Amino acid sequence: MLKAAKHAGHDARKPTDADRFVGQQLRQGRREMGLTQDGLAQLLGVTFQQIQKYEAGHSRMSAGRLREVAIALKKPINFFYEPFEPFGKKSPVAETRLRIKDLRRDAKKLIDQLGDADDLQTAVRVLQALELNQSS
Repeated sequence: MLKAAKHAGHDARKPTDADRFVGQQLRQGRREMGLTQDGLAQLLGVTFQQIQKYEAGHSRMSAGRLREVAIALKKPINFFYEPFEPFGKKSPVAETRLRIKDLRRDAKKLIDQLGDADDLQTAVRVLQALELNQSS
């Protein structure tokens, strides 16, 4: 197993840039909640030294631990991951569909925040135009 990890370009036990990014996000989220390392450690049932290791990227978090951290900090899981480009190039049609899907998702979020009837009608028209465009 270790050989496979080394073959992939890094030692499985060595922190990666992704580990450090997760740690930075953990620190940011903890500070936004006004928690000390000790306070977060108590919430999670670990030592403050373990929180230090997570934040520095020296210790990796399991998926289960990351879920517990996200719940404790009231953050979505994706808060802890930096955006990345998927491997391989998509076809132009697939790229367009993906962009439309993203626009639709964002538009629905905005609609949920609208209070004015005129703004809501405009938003509905935009969504309808996106629907028509995607079915073309």
